[in-house]
Amino acid sequence: MADLREQRVCIKFCFKLGKTAAETHQMLKQAFCENSLGQTQTYNWYKRFKNGRTLTDDNDRSGRPSMGKTTENVAKVRDLILQDRRLTIQDLCNTLGLSYGTCQRILSEELNMRRIAAKFVPRLLQNEQKQHRLEWRTNDWVLHHDNARPHTAYIVQEFLAKNKMAVVPYPPYSPDLAPFDFFLFPKMKIKLKGRRFDTVEEIQAETQMVLNTLTKKDFQDAFEKWQKRWDQCMRSQGDYFEGDGAE
Repeated sequence: MADLREQRVCIKFCFKLGKTAAETHQMLKQAFCENSLGQTQTYNWYKRFKNGRTLTDDNDRSGRPSMGKTTENVAKVRDLILQDRRLTIQDLCNTLGLSYGTCQRILSEELNMRRIAAKFVPRLLQNEQKQHRLEWRTNDWVLHHDNARPHTAYIVQEFLAKNKMAVVPYPPYSPDLAPFDFFLFPKMKIKLKGRRFDTVEEIQAETQMVLNTLTKKDFQDAFEKWQKRWDQCMRSQGDYFEGDGAE
């Protein structure tokens, strides 16, 4: 990749000229082509200069960072993915300072993971996990949400039990069976991708605008696709299946 410090100087120069982060990123791509910094790195450095940073060098680090598929790096990648399965490979590169190829090999060869509905999941499911995916279908009116901590918190479980609300057990590592993963989030990404917001209120307002554009037919289609995905899951004996082509 072209000299990183040179590109950081360019980012600082664009910031001084009053260019936005998005404009700066586009100018870097025009100047450095495939060797340009990624969007995340560009935005991060732009934000640093906006917050008053003047230096373009990296912060001092204790010791030299380890490279390659070391046990330490594998553990770091695993920990980050477990914290947020929506991280991209580029996000991992930027956070850990590893090359794209190294992160990709760690995910596929060491952690045996692949991406399903924009989330990293185990490449192969255990038999018990497959069984969970087969058992969750029901014909009753029920509540469906994932296993995020706010959903599994005791106070939430107590509220649901008190109000006699049945909940669909969410099978682990199953974004392909979650409507918000294969239906809602992709629609929101189309509208919000590449945009930057200065306040939480702006994010909330824009998100609400996107949600307001969803029609009754959109939700009908989502439920129809959900049922087809249940059927596909049954036919595949609980194993993963890919995208709309499987529907």
